[in-house]
Amino acid sequence: MGRQKAVVKARREAKRVLRSDARSHRSREEESVSSLVHMSGLDAIGMARDVRDRQPIVARNDSQSLYLQAIKSKSLIFATGEAGCGKTWISAAKAAEALINKDIERIIVTRPVLQADEDLGFLPGDISEKFAPYFRPVYDVLVKRLGSSFMHYCLRPEIAKVEIAPFAYMRGRTFENAFVILDEAQNVTASQMKMFLTRLGENVTVIVNGDITQCDLPAGVKSGLADAMQRFSDDDVVSVIRFGAEDCVRSELCQRTLLAYQ
Repeated sequence: MGRQKAVVKARREAKRVLRSDARSHRSREEESVSSLVHMSGLDAIGMARDVRDRQPIVARNDSQSLYLQAIKSKSLIFATGEAGCGKTWISAAKAAEALINKDIERIIVTRPVLQADEDLGFLPGDISEKFAPYFRPVYDVLVKRLGSSFMHYCLRPEIAKVEIAPFAYMRGRTFENAFVILDEAQNVTASQMKMFLTRLGENVTVIVNGDITQCDLPAGVKSGLADAMQRFSDDDVVSVIRFGAEDCVRSELCQRTLLAYQ
């Protein structure tokens, strides 16, 4: 009897040790995950509770309706219009929607920075940090539509589902399975626009936004956006949208300002 009790006791002790080891292993795994989340700059609780803006993207005027229909059905969209017409907001929101629905693999956002070598050079940080202030209008929309945590995940260099780069970095690349936004396109030259448009590969939606009335290029240099809108016209692949001052939806004051300065 004494020997049988000893065997039972030994078995119980072995099970206790195994349970203790299992709890210790799970604890180490949880610590590792917490460490990785901390290193990545993401908040585990925030990831679970992150809220996306899921409101439908609805046109507020006829021009926006044409713009949305073009994004849905065309591969290349040129849009020009003054401030507050919704060009940047709609393009960024539709890009986020395409990424969430897995219609494309990544979002690429670019814009020209005049005198980039001088202006960006004086800003602190790497190229992404230098360029961040110029990216802010699109960034705010993407954060709202994708959610902050997922947006930060997409921006990681090893993930690169959302990429931001100055226009000068576009040369020599090919864009495929992507939603590409070129903002402030009135400030690229005609030759630069040609370079950009020849980067386009398969399964892309490309939106070229700008305001040809606000060109900052040197006198005598034609805007690449104005030039492209003369060369292209609506067809099965391309759409050209022109917003007017009456299409401003930012605020009544913004619309009155645009009308006052016409």
